[in-house]
Amino acid sequence: MIVRDRKDAGFTLIEMLVALSVFSIAALALMRLDGFALSTAADLDARAMANLVVRNEAALAATDVGPIVRGTTQTTMTNGGRRFTVRKTISPTDDQRLVRIDLLAQEHGSGAQSAMTMVKRVG
Repeated sequence: MIVRDRKDAGFTLIEMLVALSVFSIAALALMRLDGFALSTAADLDARAMANLVVRNEAALAATDVGPIVRGTTQTTMTNGGRRFTVRKTISPTDDQRLVRIDLLAQEHGSGAQSAMTMVKRVG
């Protein structure tokens, strides 16, 4: 049996390999988590911009003094350097003094979208 002094105590090669493999697995998991966090942040940014576009369109529809044209219209606009398709559907309600306006903004490329429904008084 070999007796070692206290000064020879240390890690063996197997212990070092096990420690390095555990560390590398943890590092890979953190890298994947970082990539997921970046993609989630980009998705939230795109949704927030789509929400801003649909709210702007709702404000324009609420303050429009022109005649109400029922039906669906679709326009393409640029906001914040991004292109959006905005679909506006105006339909009657049971009360003849009110119309329902459904708005949907969808960003080109990312597919992020936001929707809003509002009611506007006519006449």
